[in-house]
Amino acid sequence: MSFKGENQASGGPPGGFDHSEECATNRIVNPASAPSVSVIMANFNGANWIRQAIESLQRQSLADWELIVVDDASTDASVDIVCAAANNDQRIVLLTSSCNAGPSVARNRALACARGRWVTILDSDDLFADRRLESLLAKAESDGAGIVADDLLIMNQSGLLTGYSLLGLRASRTFDAVALVKAPRLAYLKPMTRTELLTELRYDQRLRSGEDFDLLLRVLVKHDARMVVYPGMGYHYRRRGDSLSTDKSADRPALRGMLEANARFRASYALSGRLADACAHRHRSLETSLRWVDVTEAVRERRFATAVYHTINHPRVLRCAVQFLKKRLYLLVLGNKRRSKTLGL
Repeated sequence: MSFKGENQASGGPPGGFDHSEECATNRIVNPASAPSVSVIMANFNGANWIRQAIESLQRQSLADWELIVVDDASTDASVDIVCAAANNDQRIVLLTSSCNAGPSVARNRALACARGRWVTILDSDDLFADRRLESLLAKAESDGAGIVADDLLIMNQSGLLTGYSLLGLRASRTFDAVALVKAPRLAYLKPMTRTELLTELRYDQRLRSGEDFDLLLRVLVKHDARMVVYPGMGYHYRRRGDSLSTDKSADRPALRGMLEANARFRASYALSGRLADACAHRHRSLETSLRWVDVTEAVRERRFATAVYHTINHPRVLRCAVQFLKKRLYLLVLGNKRRSKTLGL
């Protein structure tokens, strides 16, 4: 993923870095030999998938890349797997940490080392199709764009493509900051960004969820930029039940963090009327989601009076409850129809 000047990441990085000076001491930057693309990967306990992720990068038709892996104090075999890959491929760099500091800190460390003209992300449980980097880079340069992305192609946990994509795009589209705020799922995309656009911007190290949205929003606003999104070129996104985006136990701290980040953003920029309205609407939506967490937790704990209190005192939450009941009723009816069909009734 300083908020008044937006010139640097807030505060210093947490301690616990085992190799905080690798980039400065071991890598002499020669602009003539700098790679086209720096791929950054934050990893925590990704041993089940990380070898496949790295191999998908090594199979790229575009060979002019570097991979910077920041391991966030994994307790599995992740480091050994990356070390083995790095020993056989000088384009791979591994940075390790002795304490878990979160994805924002990890990605900021990688960004500080990035030498490429472009920067993109590969999560340790995802994959690149073989020509993805070449195709995306060619599109970016032919369109003169500073930020480009491709629609995510969804894999199941076993790595098989489901036939679905995040946006279902059939043609390229251009999105600005207002569009991002109105459709936060755009931040699930893995953009390729010109490195110069990130020179004075970094991930907010206080965020462990929603950090990609926050950084992308600030990049778009600071540079008055647009993101061009193409139909799927080959970022294969693994949908997992234990990912942060599906971990319901993380909802409350994640939502609070996003609310605070939204407030900091609104206080840091002179926003246009459309963007100010969109951010205000997002704030209300996040507050509603937080109140809905209160309701669902109260119901699970059989504190029904508390659940009713939260619902009555927040009319938007009441709409959430109605939509939830409609969905449950629909699924119940659908299940009964299928059961009847199976029984031949």
